[in-house]
Amino acid sequence: IAQQIAQYKTGLKTSYIDGLPELIVHESKKYGYDPLLLTAVIITESSFNNWARSNRGALGLMQIRPATGKELAAEVSVQWQGTPSLYNPETNIALGAYYLNKLYLHFGDLGLALEAYNHGPSRLKGYLKKGYRPTRYSRKVFKNYGRLLSPPI
Repeated sequence: IAQQIAQYKTGLKTSYIDGLPELIVHESKKYGYDPLLLTAVIITESSFNNWARSNRGALGLMQIRPATGKELAAEVSVQWQGTPSLYNPETNIALGAYYLNKLYLHFGDLGLALEAYNHGPSRLKGYLKKGYRPTRYSRKVFKNYGRLLSPPI
């Protein structure tokens, strides 16, 4: 994981960067995920740019929107100090890992959970009701995950 992080410009101090692999492993194991899967989500979401901001206002490594972050923080008793909390790597990864697991438990399928993470669960449900199952985002994550599992020699 550390080798992957080193390939990106995180915008973080070295002390934060050094702690990211352990944080990713810790949060992944909480929910029974392979840490490389969570790493693949972070690569897909922000390319490990801690200061990333989407055009929809999602922030940080795992690109969480402030309203979602506030809601999730209350569910998992993570300290919430407003929008800047999402620029704290520990908070962002803890909330993102929890959210992905919550979506997985709801949809019962990792591909759908990833799509819900990207589109939002309500929008995904609307797509599914219309007979459309989006796959673009989950394919990106799985492609990054595959690359992490089988790095070039």
